Amino acid sequence: MMIISRKQGFTLIELLVVIAIIALLMGILMPALQRVKTQAEEMVCRANLRQYGIMQVMYLTDYDGSYPTANTCIMGPTPSGYNNYCRWHDASQTPAGPFWPYLKNKKINLCPRFKVLAKSEGQVHPNHDPSIPVVPQYSYSMNHYLGSRGILSKDSKGRCSVVKLSEITRSHDKVMFFSEENMWLRPGQRFVLNDNCLCPNGVDWYATFHGTSSGNLNSGTANVVFVDSHVEEVRSALGDDPADTSNMEFGKFEKYGWPHKEPFDL
Repeated sequence: MMIISRKQGFTLIELLVVIAIIALLMGILMPALQRVKTQAEEMVCRANLRQYGIMQVMYLTDYDGSYPTANTCIMGPTPSGYNNYCRWHDASQTPAGPFWPYLKNKKINLCPRFKVLAKSEGQVHPNHDPSIPVVPQYSYSMNHYLGSRGILSKDSKGRCSVVKLSEITRSHDKVMFFSEENMWLRPGQRFVLNDNCLCPNGVDWYATFHGTSSGNLNSGTANVVFVDSHVEEVRSALGDDPADTSNMEFGKFEKYGWPHKEPFDL
């Protein structure tokens, strides 16, 4: 007598148990994978800015220790009548600034995290022209206290921005060269990313989108490269309460912008 065996498939209950286990594992793994992705983006951003620090040394060597003017350092002068607020995402704008030839790899001009956020936040920036597609071109801005003379706030002793590296008397690891800016406004902020210039005299502020908590894009940090070429993660001096000036340099400045050893004399 021949016995025929039958292969028995999964029962519905067994399938539901397997699906439940997979869903549980995904629920555990997804946040961890997201954290790894975020950390990888931040590492790329810091690596970009390290390249900026290296290019700074090369530029200063070629130009007798003088910095480029911040607002035209990468993109060059703004065309007459052009909406400058959209320049960071306008692919039709060709970089023509003096610092651009030193940034040969275009990928280093854009933070991966910023690029992702631009897809959801890019069209809410002030004075946006909807006819210009949001195709991020850069996300880093230069300290406007470098590369020019007497443009920003002067203190009572007449000190202001500097042109040459030799004019920086503050410790070079405490003076910002390039940093990140948000493309959206937050409470207490007047201007956002448009050109490659960050005015740290209470006009512009550091970005807030790295390491955010609870999905609040205003709660995070920015990456900054300093004059000594080291890169550091910093939190903006402009906090949740615009009236709180306790973290601001001289009660009104963003941190690390002032290039002089002696504090700003009100």
